[in-house]
Amino acid sequence: MISKKDFIKINDYLWEIPKFFRPDMRVPARIYVSEEMLEEIEEDAINQVINVATLPGIIKYSLAMPDIHSGYGFCVHPDTKILTDLGFNLAIKDFQKIWNAQSLKTIDFKLGKLIETPIQEFLKIKPKRKIFKVITKTGREIIATDDHPFYTPEGMIKLGRLNHGNKIAIYPFEGVPYEKPSSKIIISESDIKETLLKLGRKQREVGFEQNLRALKKRNLLPLTYDHPKLPYILKIMGFAFGDASMNFIGKRGDGVLHFSAKEREDLEEIRKDIKKIGYIPSPIHRHDIKNTYINHCFCINAASLLILLQTLGVPQGNKVFQSYRIPGWIFRAPLWQKRLFLASFFGSELRIPHRRKNRKTIFNCPVLTMNKAEELIDNGKDFLNDISKLLKEFKVKIIYINKRRKHTSKHGRISWSLELVFSSKIQSLINLWTKVGFEYNRKRTFFANVAGQYLKLKNQVLKEKERVIKFEIPQLLKTNLSYQKIADQLATINPLTRRFIVDVCWKFNKGIKNISPQMPNSFPTFQEFFEEAIRGLGFSGMVWDEIATIKEISYRGWVYDFTVVHQDHNFIANNFVVSNCIGGVAATKYPEGVISPGGVGYDISCSVRLLRSDYSKKEIQPYLEKLATEIQKEVPSGLGRGRAIKLSTEQINKILEGGVPKLVEQGYGEEEDIENCEEGGRMKEADAQCVSEHAKNRGRDQVGTLGSGNHFAEIQKVDEIFDEEIAKTFGLFKDQIVIMIHTGSRGLGHQIATDYIKIMMQAMPKYGIKLPDRELACVPFNSPEGQRYFKAMCAAANYSWSNRHIITYYIRKAWEKVLGKKAKLKLVYDVAHNIAKIEEHEVNGQKMKLIVHRKGATRAFPPHHSELPAKYKEVGQPVIVPGSMGTASYLLVGTEKGKETFYTTAHGSGRRMSRHAAIKKFSGQEIIQNLKQRGIIVKCHSLKGIAEEAAGAYKDVEKVVDVTHQAGLSKKVARLVPLAVIKGE
Repeated sequence: MISKKDFIKINDYLWEIPKFFRPDMRVPARIYVSEEMLEEIEEDAINQVINVATLPGIIKYSLAMPDIHSGYGFCVHPDTKILTDLGFNLAIKDFQKIWNAQSLKTIDFKLGKLIETPIQEFLKIKPKRKIFKVITKTGREIIATDDHPFYTPEGMIKLGRLNHGNKIAIYPFEGVPYEKPSSKIIISESDIKETLLKLGRKQREVGFEQNLRALKKRNLLPLTYDHPKLPYILKIMGFAFGDASMNFIGKRGDGVLHFSAKEREDLEEIRKDIKKIGYIPSPIHRHDIKNTYINHCFCINAASLLILLQTLGVPQGNKVFQSYRIPGWIFRAPLWQKRLFLASFFGSELRIPHRRKNRKTIFNCPVLTMNKAEELIDNGKDFLNDISKLLKEFKVKIIYINKRRKHTSKHGRISWSLELVFSSKIQSLINLWTKVGFEYNRKRTFFANVAGQYLKLKNQVLKEKERVIKFEIPQLLKTNLSYQKIADQLATINPLTRRFIVDVCWKFNKGIKNISPQMPNSFPTFQEFFEEAIRGLGFSGMVWDEIATIKEISYRGWVYDFTVVHQDHNFIANNFVVSNCIGGVAATKYPEGVISPGGVGYDISCSVRLLRSDYSKKEIQPYLEKLATEIQKEVPSGLGRGRAIKLSTEQINKILEGGVPKLVEQGYGEEEDIENCEEGGRMKEADAQCVSEHAKNRGRDQVGTLGSGNHFAEIQKVDEIFDEEIAKTFGLFKDQIVIMIHTGSRGLGHQIATDYIKIMMQAMPKYGIKLPDRELACVPFNSPEGQRYFKAMCAAANYSWSNRHIITYYIRKAWEKVLGKKAKLKLVYDVAHNIAKIEEHEVNGQKMKLIVHRKGATRAFPPHHSELPAKYKEVGQPVIVPGSMGTASYLLVGTEKGKETFYTTAHGSGRRMSRHAAIKKFSGQEIIQNLKQRGIIVKCHSLKGIAEEAAGAYKDVEKVVDVTHQAGLSKKVARLVPLAVIKGE
């Protein structure tokens, strides 16, 4: 717990947490606030400033501006079930003592599939955020903090920004609960010796002892239920009962195991598991069978492995002409181990889900087929009954075993196809596909996931109808209400239609009993569902669900989270695909210091741009409503909302590397726009090749769009001028109309940050970097990962400047449409507040090149600085500090005193309330009415968006700017007040 006594007061506006406060701090942490504001800072925010002070290579101080606020700490409820790489689920709270020995399932977005990832860190904290419960249309539930990111069509979005009806990614396979295995021995050294003797091997011969040594060397004897390699052996066994064979060949009796499958990637998964138990498989070979069928295979020359598997009960040779059963010891294994065996066997042998031709919402009975010699039919039936017995534990029903087709080999031997026919009852199929599932078969896993989700939705509809039939309608009929009034109370759009309610009421009154719910005609076919459920998700196994309810709940216990090693930092929690900001500045040495995406933020180069007109408020007032309407028409806004035109990859690359100069060259804007933009609107180090295709795709239609959240365009009036000479240099006068634009690099920048935080988290151990906060993931600047991130960040900055530049183009278009061709808007300045720059600063009297990270903080160069435009050399750099909705914004200027903070100042008001808390406290409609009474026009597509950005959800911009001014970080030039606000959703 941090208290006021832990701070050293430097002056009335500067407070320091000394370096000795925590042993991992490399520099002191400083916060620029008044004493009154210090009392209001959240402890999480202070901890973040301290955590920044632990960055390797950090220079002088970790610094927070007056708009400091907390930004992360997302976690889930302790009972949340997490899917592991072995297909069992375990409550997140139960990972506390075993997390470093476990791996989880994660979605690799680049490969588009589920893979395993080790856990890097286990987190347990008391929540400081609001807690919400989400229930989806298919009945999935999760409890998490409002800032926990969930995967949506827009990428990872915090829970607090989601609402009823939003799509959310689900991984339908859930597996079975974990049960700790016993230490009971399955096979021992003596069991292996017995197998060797049965095979005709003699003790004291080289082959006999060699096989024993090979198994001992791999630590496979004795093999117990809790042996760490048993899960992989079980999977290999399951596949060996299907599409694999074991044989001893040659005079020496060499053991060869042969594995085959249609898809190469499925065999790759088997090869990985074989390596985990200590054996080296051959490469995979492709076979074109009669030019019509492609198959892949590999083998292992390892007699010891064959002997191990045979001892465990796997048949050797041609399985059609052998008698064998499911090994008895498997029946005594925990359920999750039984699942591994079954799922691997099914991956080899069980058909994919397929629907009936004449019933497009119903699936055929799954069928498992095996061939058995005529004299071994009873043994084959016993084997299938063993499978049936195992499946009962998963509540998967079997209808019957069928003897179907007769086969005659070229040698005249007769065999029959035996079929194990599964029940097509909904719950049985859900259990089969989401609890047992498939291993070593990505195609079957994918179809099982989609089919399982479809049946979950179908089941929800039937349960809802059944509840109404059994309970609600009978109770309401007793009150003598008419059918229509009962329908008024119970009917929804679907599935509880008015016609359904009235029909059930009529049947009850006619004495018809045993009314069973039926699927409505409007229910989608599987094909219709399939296309929508996987749109944009490919064959990853994820499907889209829809939020049915989302509400805040009261919870005071612990919450938990993971950091995983994989670069796409995500895991499966209660079937949801979930992932794992402060105003400040930090500088590290160049080039040996580190660079951190977290030190820049997710909205790379989010910036503010100020345009000035030649008009006064009096002159523009008659046109104000029309101007706001035209700007809203011209500039798309909202979460994920883009322009109608989608850029090609080539066009995106030109923007990423060329920035504003490239757009001006193409006729968008003027040369003066380049001069009045930070970095001239282009960072030359940008490299489009360092930006992922996923990031580019997210940015293809978003150049020239506002986005959501606190992003906006405002028509403002210069309300007050504090320095006439500097204001004149900036081209400002009292009552003048100006336009402020606040937005960033949209989905592209967010994706770049997401991509590289994950890459760096994976790379940090390589560089010996350990940090208390995953959001500060970093690598040495001159490392390959550091260089690629810096080039990608520069590209995102170019995209961000281009985004605002195109917005400017369309605002100018709207301006001229309303006011005429002579009405011009000139750019005052455009400056970023989420960016890392290589700059030269004086540190302890010595000039030094630094990597300056500004996250939620604005650059504020003083007069005569070499990077200033010529017209501003004498006065200093314009600093734009936007307020919250309906409040004032400020234009300031950089000062020499700002060198204490590497010439950095505040970037805005800073939130003091979460978005969900704001929605709960404020009414969007009331805010609009209040602003209207004050003469402020609001244009927004969403009342929710208005409530989220209520002025009461932010700190007082007047106090923030006053501290900034009094501390000398930058100097007030003009106060700007809003006349019309155009908001994102």
